Amino acid sequence: MSVLEPAVAGSWYPSSRHELASLVDRLIDEAGARVSSPSTGTAAGIIAPHAGYAFSGAVAASAFSALGRRRPSRAILLGPSHHFGFPGAAIPDTAEAQRTPLGELPLDRESLASLRGAEGFRADDRIFEPEHALEAEVPFLQRLFGPDLPLVPVILGGAASPADVDRVAAALAPLVDGETIVIVSSDFTHYGPRFSYVPFVDNVPEQLRALDVSAISEIARGDAAGFTSVVAKTGATICGRRAIDVLLRLPVGRGGGSLLEYDTSGRMTGSWDHSVSYASMAFP
Repeated sequence: MSVLEPAVAGSWYPSSRHELASLVDRLIDEAGARVSSPSTGTAAGIIAPHAGYAFSGAVAASAFSALGRRRPSRAILLGPSHHFGFPGAAIPDTAEAQRTPLGELPLDRESLASLRGAEGFRADDRIFEPEHALEAEVPFLQRLFGPDLPLVPVILGGAASPADVDRVAAALAPLVDGETIVIVSSDFTHYGPRFSYVPFVDNVPEQLRALDVSAISEIARGDAAGFTSVVAKTGATICGRRAIDVLLRLPVGRGGGSLLEYDTSGRMTGSWDHSVSYASMAFP
């Protein structure tokens, strides 16, 4: 059986099964005690960050805790490609499972078959092999829902266009029923010379938060056009912006959602020369 192997186990999160399970369980338990919202335990969709767990794990856990522990029929995973600049979206080709140190989750081959012929999609396992964006979310799903949750992994290419977003959303919409959860994997603003994005140099923490909130507010309203406008106006370096665009065109995202937590790597390190923002959101 062809399997998508982990690309960042042992670097972005523990490679030990026991250590990873303990860490994820602790992060979810702490998030459940720390964060509450109208969607807690009932969310059908979330946005979660995908950096190393030392940086974004707590914020990601608050998104996953909003899903509760009811048994979904499948999970659609949407995220950006950090390695390939193709247009449209990619799905796995021959792979039948996604592996992490916690074991394997099956891929929903029936749903993937329905997407294979859809306009804007390509099937290529190679696009998934080095990618961390979706992989980082899988251990949370494994600890919440066990070893049998079918996955529908979808990666938006670096050259994906607004027209691609419409096509991807249209193809995914029939899969988004009342028993399907949608996980969008995205960090928010990448600030600093390393990311070629320095729109301000004074009061960086305050201005960075205001920049992120301007985008988050449009997402929370379910306003796809408003979100697109903010990103275009500010140039905000939100890596999963196209995946968020897709979410806002699906039934689970069109009604809007709520911000659960927000943090930055700059706050954690005490250095604002470079910073990545992390936000978790829940959609009922």
